Amino acid sequence: MFKRILFILFFPALIIAQNETQNEAEAFLDELFAVDSLEVIAFINDLKKQDYLYTTLIYNNKTLFSGRDFGVDQYSTFPSISYINSSNFFLNAGTGYYSGVTPHWDFVSLSGGYTTYLTKKKTLSATGIYSYSFYSDDTANLNKHRISGSIGLCLGGFRNSISSGYLFGGIATFYMSNNSYYNIDLLKSEKLTISTQPRLGLFWGSQTVTELIRTGVFNFTTISTDVFQQLNTEFSIPVEFSFGDWDIEVDYTFSFPNALPNEESLDQTGYFSVSLGYLIGL
Repeated sequence: MFKRILFILFFPALIIAQNETQNEAEAFLDELFAVDSLEVIAFINDLKKQDYLYTTLIYNNKTLFSGRDFGVDQYSTFPSISYINSSNFFLNAGTGYYSGVTPHWDFVSLSGGYTTYLTKKKTLSATGIYSYSFYSDDTANLNKHRISGSIGLCLGGFRNSISSGYLFGGIATFYMSNNSYYNIDLLKSEKLTISTQPRLGLFWGSQTVTELIRTGVFNFTTISTDVFQQLNTEFSIPVEFSFGDWDIEVDYTFSFPNALPNEESLDQTGYFSVSLGYLIGL
């Protein structure tokens, strides 16, 4: 049975299109996302040597940005289609719908990449990806380009992915993430596989923090400082149902954001998501 692809690797944090929620945190939210290309590797490893199309639809009942909840009650949906060839090259096109913004369809992103194994037993692998995004918002300084890579380790049911990426074309930024998984089969038969794959994710980013400093009784000045720090910790508990060419996953994610120097303490929060995938052999 195949594992679902989180091919929305290129999800930007689209707070830049939501003027009603912009605040001091906007600097680190612009186009910050986690790369989890180990999911691509796990998927490729389960396939036969032929070409495939994979369509997926993901629904989130709440939209967070770097783990932060800005009080905007909105859901989000991400449809995409991916092409994977027998040599481990892949292409993807996807878009994002946000119920609380106008226009609702906020971006279209195209990406391509390649996965290679670094060991004969396929326990260690490397993936490189390039993405280009088109935004419905014409705000300046948006990073339309992304170059990213990851190293994946797979030992039995345990998997770990260390990823990093560079976004440019606007105000350039750098990020890193580490995702650890452990697969547990709950039911395995010829027609149906049910499994869970708890995940622990850690995310870091380079940000410019701007603070207002009093220099006199009536005088103020702004000081900008570049920082690189952990922004969020996530723990998710998914349940996946795979049958035939279909794949359904139900997931709940707990988010523990880490405050920047100019932020107040942040509350932990969570969201519920459902994904539906369909595999087409070519």
